[in-house]
Amino acid sequence: MGFEEGRTRREGWERLAVCLVSLLFFVGSLVLVNPARLTVSPDETANAYFAALFSETGSFRGAVDELSASFDGRVHPRSTVSVQGVLLPGSFLGLPFLYGAVAAAVGVWSFWILTPLITIAAALAWGRVIERFTRPLIGRLSFALFLLHPAVWYYSARSLMHNVLFVDLLVLSVWLWTLRPLKRTSARGVVNDVFSGLLLGLALFVRASEAPWIALALLLAGAFWWREVSLRRCMAAFLGMTPALVLLFGMNALTYGDPFTTGYTVQPALVETLQATDTLDTVALFPFGLRPEIAWQNLRTYGIEMFWWLSPLALLGFFVLSARKAHRRSVRAGLAIAALISLWLVLLYGSWEIHDNPDPMQATMANSYIRYWLPLFLFSTPLIAAALVWIAERGRSRLSRGVLLATLCLLVASFNVRVVFLQGEDALLSMRGTLESSAQIQASVLRLTPGSAVIIVDRADKIFFPHRRVWMTLRDEATYAAMPELVRQAPLYYYGITLPEADMAYLNEARLKRMNLQIELVETYDQESLYRLWQP
Repeated sequence: MGFEEGRTRREGWERLAVCLVSLLFFVGSLVLVNPARLTVSPDETANAYFAALFSETGSFRGAVDELSASFDGRVHPRSTVSVQGVLLPGSFLGLPFLYGAVAAAVGVWSFWILTPLITIAAALAWGRVIERFTRPLIGRLSFALFLLHPAVWYYSARSLMHNVLFVDLLVLSVWLWTLRPLKRTSARGVVNDVFSGLLLGLALFVRASEAPWIALALLLAGAFWWREVSLRRCMAAFLGMTPALVLLFGMNALTYGDPFTTGYTVQPALVETLQATDTLDTVALFPFGLRPEIAWQNLRTYGIEMFWWLSPLALLGFFVLSARKAHRRSVRAGLAIAALISLWLVLLYGSWEIHDNPDPMQATMANSYIRYWLPLFLFSTPLIAAALVWIAERGRSRLSRGVLLATLCLLVASFNVRVVFLQGEDALLSMRGTLESSAQIQASVLRLTPGSAVIIVDRADKIFFPHRRVWMTLRDEATYAAMPELVRQAPLYYYGITLPEADMAYLNEARLKRMNLQIELVETYDQESLYRLWQP
């Protein structure tokens, strides 16, 4: 077999491997797809709703809900705000805008596949970038490790979260800037820089709160590679970024009344002006405080111990890449920038005590630290790849090295699959079962309640919205104070943990009776129930 034939065969096997890894990732990312279009979290539910609304109307501002307006905007689900009775997004507008624009052309079914498809493209780009600065094998492994990293895979399956899309756009921007793949079809490759700037701007549109560390990364990169950066390239990138920034500030202005206001900073109480008391929520460098000891504990739990099979490999790979003679300056510069950004993100988000699970003792993939630290996990992939190659090269023959590398890759992949799909109550397969159960509950409750009903919920807003109006939560004095008027304006229900008979007796004989209200059981679903509140 000649050299050319051998190379062709090797390239064929590599393409097959890329296709298989991509297919595994893509199919795994669809595990949460369900006919009821239910999502795991309020953020995803809100993004799906507003993306669909934008695809239909070209706006995030729906019709005025007079009932919500009469109760100072209290009638709305989590991850949204209600101002003057108008429901608005409670976070950034980038993802619902972009996905809504696509859905306007092809339909809302695309919401389920857009993030996985864009992530595959970003992984290919990431592998090329790493290959450029290290070795082809490390680059190819980095592609696979990107797609199959538990954090990336998990949140790609939860495709309506902002975080993976944000990272994907950053990676694609770096790819265009670094490798300039379009230079053969454009004068001096300027189109690469324009599109690189556009993708960077879109990343900021998706998550504007990450702007400080992105600016830090750009400054550091400029300091390391200033000889390779021309004013012309920077101007081209800024030109490309401008439309995305216009979208960012323009959509904020159209939605909230001010270009610097986001869903996190809009003040519903200011119903006259729709203005906010603060600008972007990134004014303070550490808005959640600065507590290194708490940050370290969270990093240890969610960044090191949760992925215990990857952490030592990443540490080993750091030293392997640091010691390489080839491309020493570029590799070390990249490692330094990645380390500083990682430190920033660990201190920024790790100082914040987050408990997404009702049980604060549970440490699962669903905790927000995992998605906030996606850039850290991205940076770890070439380190893990370098470690795997280094270990495999300890083999004595070409065959033994190949077998050892394949075995290590299969072990890593199997552990990744286990933690993403099988381990814990927040694993994807467990969540799929929860969504199937929720779909049955949703169908039953929608049959038992009229379309005009308001349902008081504790955490089930993501099940019933947008089919029914929801009010958060029952165990709130403001809720009890509003009940008499709510009952007069709309059919009122409560859905939550099944109330013991003693609690029902107390409510009907004392608490609600004083307000001329009663509560009755309508239907029970495992440990939760639907109740009707009414005036006798």
